[in-house]
Amino acid sequence: MAIDLAGPAGLVLLVVVATIASVVNTMAGGGGLLVLPTLMALGLGPMAANGTMRVGVLAQNVTSVLAFRREGLGDLRLVARLLPAMIVGAGAGAWLATELDEALLRPLFGVVLVLWAVALLLRPARFFSVPEAPRSPGWGSHVASLAIGAYGGFLQVGVGFPLLALLVTGLGHAPVRANAIKVALVLGFTLVSLSMFASAGQVLWREGVALAIGGAIGGWIGAAWQVRAGAEIVRWFVIVTVAVSGAAMLLRAI
Repeated sequence: MAIDLAGPAGLVLLVVVATIASVVNTMAGGGGLLVLPTLMALGLGPMAANGTMRVGVLAQNVTSVLAFRREGLGDLRLVARLLPAMIVGAGAGAWLATELDEALLRPLFGVVLVLWAVALLLRPARFFSVPEAPRSPGWGSHVASLAIGAYGGFLQVGVGFPLLALLVTGLGHAPVRANAIKVALVLGFTLVSLSMFASAGQVLWREGVALAIGGAIGGWIGAAWQVRAGAEIVRWFVIVTVAVSGAAMLLRAI
């Protein structure tokens, strides 16, 4: 039996999913891999789902930034250096996403979901390597920031993984500190991408508010926990869910 997205059951489901996804996002990444297929399963088209989920992402990163700052974590100077390139990339990516034919997005999302599930399963060392001493960003970091911003603006799903790779492996920050920097960067470029999706009429605000409630709760919890064992358990849950959801999207598109 289908759940009415506009009804109480659908909205409660979105709050629950957004809470779980935001904990995952804050502790590691990939929470959007739960939100996007949930929105589409509840009846949103790919474009509306892509835009609407960013309301929850915005709320999640607001509370995460506040929670990390409470613990004295973060690096405003590094955020200020990397964020401009990410904003430019996010604007370009969001523009492209709003212009594409919706029929192309569903199979594309399916492919991305499956690829991220495989990447999580294989646990590439670059996402989890032990950091060295922090390094200053060079031109390569700015190019990477532009590309990460473009991906985040276009799809958002899984953007935390390349961001952590840049911050931990590329720039040598410890994982918890890298997460504190990550959420500030995502907050910055999500403001840009969300505004572009909203101006294109691709944000459903009632559903977005439900995602924002869950996102705010999960963002705070995830920042407070930062427990590796917990993140590992959640990551396995995401792998299974994403693999099944991505395969289902691809099968429906064939």
